[in-house]
Amino acid sequence: MIDKISRRMLFAGMASAFLFGATAVQAAGTLRVATNAVFPPFEFVNSQTGAMQGFEVDVVKAMAQAMGKELQLEQLGFDAIIPAILSGTYDVGASGFSVTPERARKVLFTMPFYKSGLTILTVKGNEGSIKSFDDLKGKKISVQLGTTSMSFARKIEGAEVSTFNNAGEAILNLIGGNCDAVINDKPVTDYILTQNKNMASKTVHLPVMASADMFAMVVSKKNKALCEEMNAALKQIKADGTFDKIHEKWFGRPADPDLLK
Repeated sequence: MIDKISRRMLFAGMASAFLFGATAVQAAGTLRVATNAVFPPFEFVNSQTGAMQGFEVDVVKAMAQAMGKELQLEQLGFDAIIPAILSGTYDVGASGFSVTPERARKVLFTMPFYKSGLTILTVKGNEGSIKSFDDLKGKKISVQLGTTSMSFARKIEGAEVSTFNNAGEAILNLIGGNCDAVINDKPVTDYILTQNKNMASKTVHLPVMASADMFAMVVSKKNKALCEEMNAALKQIKADGTFDKIHEKWFGRPADPDLLK
């Protein structure tokens, strides 16, 4: 016969099992995503609403919806994201992760969702004389101070390189007729042009790209099934046009055709 204490312990155990099961069910329907929202236009905090927004934020939201999961998006230091994925604290890292061999030894990458790299911006009417990076030899180039664009530009034979505190100032220098071209990261340039129609109307963003860099989300190697599920969701939103709409919203142009395959 079970005494009162035993009955109490049995009831507590059953209650714990029930609660654990409920939590597991809830977790199964939730996609826990860590991001470092300081990388516009991929992920950043809206200064007016305090909400996280951006291209990658919209992409992972659409993927979660396609997967039938509730999105739990939380801010974390960039260096802490992969350790948090490995520990199981989060399911996914979505923070502009470049696909690198070093990271691939630790985590699984989803299919790439963006191809980044250095590109050229020139003024309208000048695109005939500047079609590639080779055409920048001996030219005047504006760049943002302390960036890979600056390092790259300084290696161009005979180039006269001017540096500015931000990419917007470099573009204004171009529009003012003080240089022949601006070298800058593709997504940053695209985003600036979507936000400033006046700049966009006076410039041409050339399609050539240097130092191509693929971006993808990261998942634990112990969670291969989730990675496959996310890839299926990414393929779905690419096929139904959702991905292209998000890309157009943030970059003012359709997605790279190679990324829609």
